[in-house]
Amino acid sequence: MQQAKRRQPVMGPFAEIVDTWLMEDMLKPRKERRTAAAIYRQLRQEYGFKGSERTVRAYVSRRKKELRVEAQQKYLRLEHPPGQAQVDFGTTHVVWDTELRQIKYLMFSFPYSNAGFCVPVPSENTECFLHAMIQVFEWIGGVPAEIWFDNLSAAVVSVGKGEQRELTETFRRFMLHYRFEAKFCNGGKGNEKGHVENKVGYTRRNWLVPYPLASSYEELTEELYQRALEDIQRPHYAKGVTIAELWEEDKKALLPLPTTPFEPVQFETARVNKYGQVHCHGEIYTVPSAQVGETVLLKLWWDRVEVFSRTQERLTTFPRHYTLKTKPIDWKGYFKIFVRKPRGARHATMYRFLPEQVRQHLESCAPKVYRERLKFIYDLLEEGFTIEAIAQTLEEAGTQRAGDNGFIRHKLYRITYADTPPKALDEAYKHCH
Repeated sequence: MQQAKRRQPVMGPFAEIVDTWLMEDMLKPRKERRTAAAIYRQLRQEYGFKGSERTVRAYVSRRKKELRVEAQQKYLRLEHPPGQAQVDFGTTHVVWDTELRQIKYLMFSFPYSNAGFCVPVPSENTECFLHAMIQVFEWIGGVPAEIWFDNLSAAVVSVGKGEQRELTETFRRFMLHYRFEAKFCNGGKGNEKGHVENKVGYTRRNWLVPYPLASSYEELTEELYQRALEDIQRPHYAKGVTIAELWEEDKKALLPLPTTPFEPVQFETARVNKYGQVHCHGEIYTVPSAQVGETVLLKLWWDRVEVFSRTQERLTTFPRHYTLKTKPIDWKGYFKIFVRKPRGARHATMYRFLPEQVRQHLESCAPKVYRERLKFIYDLLEEGFTIEAIAQTLEEAGTQRAGDNGFIRHKLYRITYADTPPKALDEAYKHCH
């Protein structure tokens, strides 16, 4: 027994006192909470503590983290029964047509089980928002009875005192159709939807890195759904069972889906101008079958625009245009890295997004030549040629001329500057070669 006492940490007799102070401080404004140094001084003065300040600091740092986790777990147990959900938007990048394209994704999280689903969309507008929610409802086979939201503009027109919210007419009809209760967070109350905010970050780090290669939203949506199904197989962070087991309890608490799905659309009118065009949300659509000056009805879906005449005849349908933030991939920057680290080039995140012709050119040769070809492409990029033009040139050059750098450079110049005659060869150059 005496030996056990000697091994007892110096903080042992004071742990409950410090824990009480820390829990007490959690009720106070942040600026009024004790620091570790203040706790150390109070222990020395009031309780004759003989340990070091470093010991107190280490204990306080560890216990603060543990108490925050305990508080969050208690909050989830008490406030989040099965079937309750939280929703928020996140932002990420995907590689689309050789560009980094910034897109949004709607995150749907279930705090009770820690399950989560996300749907990529081009915008946070009402049509994308409702489309993504319907997609999740169909995936899970039901509707959460209570869903927490931020005061996002796709649902809320204005925020009043307390819980007063003026909702958009479309969102109000959507709520009635699916029969769920919408809850909105108060300003500064992050814990009210803290679970989904954490899930937004988790999803970005674990499902969307490295950047996905996307050719359509439908394809990316399916990929992220599969990631969600795989993710629920892992253990819950606190409850000792898998997320999938808890998810079954979540699903039992869902409301049934309505027989008829909601149409997540907006209607607008527009006048056809003298060029046979209509303007909608900053975008221009040509409607050749409409009369100049005619007023047409636009039915806006998340991904398309349907145009109707006054007699409700559908005139045409267009893919919906979105002005997305895009930026070309910095291939010159990446090839600078590849030249420095040729053995690691193929393992770089962006290497797989190279145009196919460039990858084949690099990989269809011996290791020594591979390094030389990396340097050659880097030099071309340094000179201002684009990766797309280089890819086109390599395709036209074919395998027989793949090693002829002079031929490739000349052909690349002709492709890039098709309207500019090439400069005459310098006499000195002719004699040298």
